[in-house]
Amino acid sequence: MKLPSFDIDLDKHYNATVVIACVQCGHENRHHLKALSPDHTLRCQCGSDISMNSTAMLAAQRRVSELKQAYRIP
Repeated sequence: MKLPSFDIDLDKHYNATVVIACVQCGHENRHHLKALSPDHTLRCQCGSDISMNSTAMLAAQRRVSELKQAYRIP
């Protein structure tokens, strides 16, 4: 399974949302980072399975930390 690309959004309460692009159709699927676990499979609207392995999850958590540092968020 090909790994999807992702981006991070912070809401007004600074909770992280992972925006995962489907490798099949490109649809952006949004999920709270805290609700995701490594290798947990999500379903895109096109029917494709989407998952992030532990390496991708660590990268997402690192990006959140970097964003919070950049904006001086505690």
